[in-house]
Amino acid sequence: MDSIPTAEMKATVRHVEEAVWNGRDPAAFDELATDDFVMHDPMGDRGVDGAREMVQAVFDGTPDLEFTVDDLFAAGDRVTVRHTLEGTNEAPSYLTAEPTGNHWRSSGITVYRFEGDKIAEQWDAFDYFGTMRQLGLLPAEAEADSEESAGAPA
Repeated sequence: MDSIPTAEMKATVRHVEEAVWNGRDPAAFDELATDDFVMHDPMGDRGVDGAREMVQAVFDGTPDLEFTVDDLFAAGDRVTVRHTLEGTNEAPSYLTAEPTGNHWRSSGITVYRFEGDKIAEQWDAFDYFGTMRQLGLLPAEAEADSEESAGAPA
């Protein structure tokens, strides 16, 4: 199956990202994904339903979430997006069982693979570690360093 022109792929990805994240509509992805779509994420692979559930869990915990496309590139059958997510954890979410009240800002990179005019796969690399530190789920770097050196001989 031939890929659509790169400009059209970029427009499709920008539309999906804006509709899903800033439009608060996880279902917006459904019409642009293949039936056997797979999202590859450090937290586990998932299909369209799982991707929609993950996005909704992020919204549930971060109602003021803002999504920004920082860069957008396309070549062949792929589109790559560098993005930033930012908000305040006010309820249980994708990463938290209880709200922390902490503001967080993290970035990631997503690569989309097209089959024709639909998205067949996506690979996410997101700064979960940094996000978890900002949420207070992991010690801050300075705290971790001081704890490690506390027991070290002088």
